[in-house]
Amino acid sequence: MDQRFEFRHGTDSRVRIGPGAEAELPAAVHALGAADAVVLHDPAVAALAERLAGAVGARAVLPVPSGETCKQLPVLGRLTSELIAVGASRGTALIAVGGGSVSDAVGFLASIWMRGVPLVLCPTTTLALCDAALGGKNGVDHDGLKNLLGTVRQPDLVFGDLDWLTTLPDAPFREGLVEVVKKAAVLDRAHFAELERLAPYLYARRAPAVLAAIEMAVAMKMAVVQGDEHEQDRRRWLNAGHTIGHALESLAAGALRHGQCVAMGLLAECRAAADVVPAAVTARLGALLQAIGVAAAVPAAFADPRALWELAGKDKKVQRGRVVMVVPAAIGEGRVVELTPERLAHAFG
Repeated sequence: MDQRFEFRHGTDSRVRIGPGAEAELPAAVHALGAADAVVLHDPAVAALAERLAGAVGARAVLPVPSGETCKQLPVLGRLTSELIAVGASRGTALIAVGGGSVSDAVGFLASIWMRGVPLVLCPTTTLALCDAALGGKNGVDHDGLKNLLGTVRQPDLVFGDLDWLTTLPDAPFREGLVEVVKKAAVLDRAHFAELERLAPYLYARRAPAVLAAIEMAVAMKMAVVQGDEHEQDRRRWLNAGHTIGHALESLAAGALRHGQCVAMGLLAECRAAADVVPAAVTARLGALLQAIGVAAAVPAAFADPRALWELAGKDKKVQRGRVVMVVPAAIGEGRVVELTPERLAHAFG
């Protein structure tokens, strides 16, 4: 099994993940031709951010609030003021160090600061490595709704070193792998079967298995993105689990993590579309989530079909008043179906 891998999106975006990536980052940043850099980071990885800033000769290191809190317009406004204060310019590369929320927020900032500057993502969670740092979607929340404001702009570099995952607690580590399961469930039967085989090793956080799962996630997502960057068609399939999942996340208002909500959303959407998704498929999906250590039962406090329907109706994926979701009609075979109040009630019945 390869101990590292690299992927390129067109000629402008490079993904490099595996042991030793950190040592190669300074040369890769230098090759971008940026005048200088600013490192923006989650406080949980402050030591890493300082180390990377020193290695690339960054002009400043700026902390970003942890978790979904950073994906708010007032936070972006404050960060913009801080960029001005440290003398950042159109030639400044922004380097994001942290999880999925930091990737989303800094990606959005890089796409609008001076009308767009070089962007380097250094994902430090499995969620970011398997999904958020890939594909060029950048966004912030508004009025309690997930990713309502955003841009599509590919990062120049995505560099991930598996050593950065060693301090990540077990729960977020395993929940990030839900994004690989999601993709395989609707896109690739062979990858799903391989994840089933690797599940005990993923649960134990064995590095070769983790790298293999991340490589699957990158390959599946980028294959879709290359053909549908702006989500006009097949890229919608990457939203499997997110229609109900995002509604759960909004309803929970921080009480549930994103990975938890996607896992819950995957199974809830399968139950909601029981006329399309065979019970055996739902059972197999649930068994894989359980095998990698992810609980997917929705807490009673948030199993409220009426409240969830109201939130789902405001989601950015709504098309001409129709709330759509993608479910596995068979393992590896996604199908777009409409979510209705009746289906949503059935998911929690």
